[in-house]
Amino acid sequence: MNVLILGQQRIADFLNFLAFPAEDKEHLISFLRKFQYREDFFIVGGAVRDFFLGKKIFDLDLAVGEEVEDLVFFAKDFLGYHLVPLAPDLGIYRLAKGENSLDFTEFRGKTIEEDLKARDFTFNAMAIPVGSLFSDNLKVVDPFYGYQHLLEGKIQLIDEINVIEDPLRVLRGYRFFAQGLGEIEKETKRIFQVHKNLVLSCAKERVLQELIYILLSDKTYDTFRLMDEDGILVELFPFFEKTKGIKQPGFHHLDVWGHLLESLRWAEEIIKDPKRYIGLEKTQDFTKEDFIISVKLASLFHDLGKAFTLGMNEERITFYGHEKVSAEIFKESFEKYRLKRDLINKTYVLIKNHMRPFHLLNEKEVGRLTLRAKRHLLADVPYWLELFVVAMADSLASQGPDKEPDYEERLKAFFFELRELKNDMENISQKKRFITGKDLIALGLKPGPMFKEILQEAELLFLEKKVQTKEEALALVKAKYLSL
Repeated sequence: MNVLILGQQRIADFLNFLAFPAEDKEHLISFLRKFQYREDFFIVGGAVRDFFLGKKIFDLDLAVGEEVEDLVFFAKDFLGYHLVPLAPDLGIYRLAKGENSLDFTEFRGKTIEEDLKARDFTFNAMAIPVGSLFSDNLKVVDPFYGYQHLLEGKIQLIDEINVIEDPLRVLRGYRFFAQGLGEIEKETKRIFQVHKNLVLSCAKERVLQELIYILLSDKTYDTFRLMDEDGILVELFPFFEKTKGIKQPGFHHLDVWGHLLESLRWAEEIIKDPKRYIGLEKTQDFTKEDFIISVKLASLFHDLGKAFTLGMNEERITFYGHEKVSAEIFKESFEKYRLKRDLINKTYVLIKNHMRPFHLLNEKEVGRLTLRAKRHLLADVPYWLELFVVAMADSLASQGPDKEPDYEERLKAFFFELRELKNDMENISQKKRFITGKDLIALGLKPGPMFKEILQEAELLFLEKKVQTKEEALALVKAKYLSL
């Protein structure tokens, strides 16, 4: 059995990586110290991997040979953590407090070696004997050379049977690729391809969590492209196959599928460096999970409906109504994977309205754009920044011969114009409008559907700078509507 013997400094390093509140950390170390002479008590899995990667450790996986329930209840009382019995019949428990957790499991097998053999990847099959934390040297049980594979950047399965027993490990492999742990080893990739059809047998919530990990990484495009090449993506989203080979008009240089992937790539680049691509500093907005997920999903799905709306009009390719079809397919897909409702709705709105900025820019350049049209866009899509990124990614992914070379600069200028209007609209909202329904009643008007029209018209008058005060707005309303 391969065992790494590391110096005492590495013990201090491991304890320093434990990202627990100071008092909780002190209690945790005291708890572990009480069992330093127990030979069947190990820290396993992700905590050991992250230690070698130099990452903070928020959670510990603890494996014991026997009597796990007694240990868990002692730890619960000693540490003051909340007990979550994940699968008591299998000897799996969780203790949680704040953002930290401890997972306890009984060995899968009679020994730690048998337990590690049942895990997924070699770099997740390392174990630190708890007792070595309180000795002269840190020991790491590493029967499958996971440490070496971490250094080499190799994502390698332990055994094919482990994927058959839990097919989610296929997606975990691509997630680790997305998170930068290395390349998927050749034989591992073959096993993924052989058993890819089993992935959908996993709980939808587990599948979604792996997809979210990938979406929140800096390598979403590379990962989805690889999953497509390996035939994994089609198992999750079979409709993408229909977009392959569908040609597009001269504004584009790629088929529909190529364009969707390229849009995702550009969305990812913009999120990393918005100053370079859309002229905005990278604020906290660009780091929020919902922002990243909605923008990347909208970019990947925005033209999917073209596969179902392809037509010809006077020898010209058309995709009438593809925006709504794209949005509906996205919604149906992620309802199935149980993505949270508000994120589905937000992404749906981005996809359904992704063409409107381009249409309005065209109207502006031919002199037909109205303030009302811009206001309606911002009212329908309150996510100005997300829409900006999706539109710019869509444009950058379209480099056909019919596209003007300065189009991105014109699109950027238009979005800055929209931002100015959005700020004006927010100022009105903060002032609770110049006039309200009560003001209209005071004028002698009867409440009804017309009130909404009048209030929106008053807002437009203010945005157009035709009125500056409440009195001016009421005078115009009185002149127009009391004479009816």
